Amino acid sequence: MAKQGTLKLTEGSIKKQILLFAWPILLSNIFQQLYNITNSMIVGNYISKTALSAVSATNSICNVYNFLFYGLGTGAGIVVATYFGAQDEKNIKQAIDTSLTFAIGGGILLTILSELCIPFLLQVTNVNADLYAMAQSYLRVYFLGNTAVFMYQMGFFILRSLGDSKHPLYFLILSSVINLVLGIFFVRVMNLSVMGTALATIIAQFVVDFFCLRLLFNLDKNIRFDIKNIQFHWDTAKRICSLGIPAGIQNMMIAISSMMVQSYINAFPNEIIAGIGVAERVAVFAQIPMSSISTVTINMVSQNMGAQKYERAQETVKLSIRMSNIVTLVCCIAVFLTSEFWVQLFNKDPLVVKSGSDMIRFMVFSFIPLGWSHVYHGAIRGSGNVKVPMLNAIMSQCVARFLFVFIGLQIFYDVRILYVSGAVGFTLAGIFASLYFKYSSWTKQVGLRS
Repeated sequence: MAKQGTLKLTEGSIKKQILLFAWPILLSNIFQQLYNITNSMIVGNYISKTALSAVSATNSICNVYNFLFYGLGTGAGIVVATYFGAQDEKNIKQAIDTSLTFAIGGGILLTILSELCIPFLLQVTNVNADLYAMAQSYLRVYFLGNTAVFMYQMGFFILRSLGDSKHPLYFLILSSVINLVLGIFFVRVMNLSVMGTALATIIAQFVVDFFCLRLLFNLDKNIRFDIKNIQFHWDTAKRICSLGIPAGIQNMMIAISSMMVQSYINAFPNEIIAGIGVAERVAVFAQIPMSSISTVTINMVSQNMGAQKYERAQETVKLSIRMSNIVTLVCCIAVFLTSEFWVQLFNKDPLVVKSGSDMIRFMVFSFIPLGWSHVYHGAIRGSGNVKVPMLNAIMSQCVARFLFVFIGLQIFYDVRILYVSGAVGFTLAGIFASLYFKYSSWTKQVGLRS
């Protein structure tokens, strides 16, 4: 099999492989978050505080779809990486073809369904009457890009499963620049308000899809995506879904839980809504290292499991945990100390800045145990078990967080309950994941630990 554009993660120094594979993913995640916050920064600075609140109020709705696509992309990546580790070219091609075909068809279907469901989604999240029109306009345009987002996630996970973490980085940089330039143009020059930022996002994603597909067309001839010779297999699709849907359900449940929590947030003044929305976008930068290392863990464990190199997979998990702890701690301290500065980049209203920076400080250090969850769950998923991570996430980040908010606000109606709720869910997720990985018979049986 040709090695151009790919990297075998089953050979060489594990530490070196993690670092070589991780840094493009780390930069990619930074640009991904810059990409995500661009719309909020543009509307907060160039439109109004109300527009920022409206876009912030739709964050959890958009995440329902984004997390579903991310989960299915994860499933596709695990399948491709396992076959790549085993050097099974026939099944690699089938997995790539099936994943991309599924993304196109599923994206179109979800675009239609989501457009029909916008009134329901806005009602569920209890969007204020004065924000409703802007939020609806933003979602009407944003959802037109569902197919592009689905393709985007599938393409990126496929490339990373083949050991190529650099091209997704290049594509994200391009996408971020396009989104920023077009967003400012549509808002400042064309006066399209929040619809302009959503339109910029769609265009940027379709441009990146073009380049991603072009690269997949030019892989080794035995595995490349070829429109004239698409090998869609239902069995492969079922396997991708069996791995991806639980991850998608997990992420969707987290997003739905966030929507339910958002309904409580939306009962507070618009400045607090905006501040919390900004805090969520800023604080996620402290999660970038763990997210990047988790992606490396999934791909390295998947490839090594496919190659039956179990000790190498075990060492990967140990090194990943250490790296996640150290780098996440540094990022948490940095974000904690500079929280007000980052929030002010979105809006300088004193209440927006105070609520945003307060929330960041309350929850940021819970990202360390969240990192344990990311890495251990990445290893478990890479070994083919997606149900345990799903159940853990649902119980800790959905059920426990919502109950904390629901009961807490009944006892003590204060916005700080909302600030702390995320930290509670993240901490529990890390504890549960650590206990399962270290003490379950399954992780020992499959070779994840000795």
